[in-house]
Amino acid sequence: MKRICNIVTAVLFAAFLFTFAAAFVLLPDGSFSAEENRTLAQFPEFSWERLADGTFSSGINEYFADQFPARDLLVGIKGIAETVMLRGENNGVLLGKDGQLAVRRFKAYKSRLETTDDMDYYYESTLRLNMEGIGAWAEAAAGNGVRTVTVLPPRTVDVASSALSYPDEITRSIHETLVNGFSEKAGFIDLLPLFRERFDAGEYVYLRGDHHWTTRGAYLCYREIMKAFGMEDAILPEDAFDVEPVPGFYGTTWSRAGYKFVGPDELEVWTVGDEDLLETVCLSEKIVKGEDGKPTKALEAYDSFPGWMRREHFGEKDKYAAFLDGTHNVQTVFRADGEARERLLILKDSFANTLVPFLSRHFDLVILNLAGGVADGSRYLEEFGASRALIVYNWENLITNTNPATIK
Repeated sequence: MKRICNIVTAVLFAAFLFTFAAAFVLLPDGSFSAEENRTLAQFPEFSWERLADGTFSSGINEYFADQFPARDLLVGIKGIAETVMLRGENNGVLLGKDGQLAVRRFKAYKSRLETTDDMDYYYESTLRLNMEGIGAWAEAAAGNGVRTVTVLPPRTVDVASSALSYPDEITRSIHETLVNGFSEKAGFIDLLPLFRERFDAGEYVYLRGDHHWTTRGAYLCYREIMKAFGMEDAILPEDAFDVEPVPGFYGTTWSRAGYKFVGPDELEVWTVGDEDLLETVCLSEKIVKGEDGKPTKALEAYDSFPGWMRREHFGEKDKYAAFLDGTHNVQTVFRADGEARERLLILKDSFANTLVPFLSRHFDLVILNLAGGVADGSRYLEEFGASRALIVYNWENLITNTNPATIK
């Protein structure tokens, strides 16, 4: 009897391996995961050099991890198992009180050749390099009469520390460096104390299952930006807005965690009612022949829409993409009737998308995707005649790439 059981176990195990191996070979590779809102790793290109330096092996590991059959199902099963064993973490995501999720492992970036994924430390040299880039650009802008404000939103793990059983030494280290490292010209706003206080008081300022802040959190930041620009009297009160809830948002942190029992977030759309007086235009660069016959860069519109929102995204998994239609390298949000207003240049990552509903009440906006490498701020200041500048770049990006160091 024991022998029969052993044979059955071996056959079932072999069948399991064969099924997954066959599925891996026969099923086409995916290119994008809507569940995680990210591009999936593809089979890496082979070269002896890549094999020798380890990048080919690393690429193979990422390929197998991303393309494994039924990956989402298995991640969910693992999340349940980790919870049963009271570990409070899965795939580098912490599970805190009231279903609060927070990524704790990030890419440790020192240079393009020295990068390690899923680590719980960071290189201070990367942070300082980015701070120097921001500071130098703000100093140069000030010399041309342009006032800069710098907003660096903390990560969820930094804001929601009271809901998480996790030490905050890294948070304190990053915060201390930021608070003591900027000159006055950079206009740095320290958001961590404000957001921690509001979070600890029970306010819904950061999403539970995504790395972004809520629209209410963006409103709090908008107030601080207006104060920094010396425009406190122009701040719109909360009751000036109609708040529309958008339920059922499952963010990237929720997808990565695999805690399928954690409920969705609820996005909010804050409007006044005349948003269609604005128009968002998406622009791309092209090379044209200048007046002197030499090649030069020019902007060309490839899309536009009324206001600053595309509602069709609310029917998709990535509902956050409704704000500014997701990621575009260059956008403007101007009055559709051509009425001229003071112009604000924003060098940003996706945290700024939910600031637009508030800032567009006061300024015409010229928006550059700094997270995507668009860093020619001085050119756009001059081309669009912006008199103020705003840098919005969250802590995760500050320690995982050096785009702010390239602002020029």
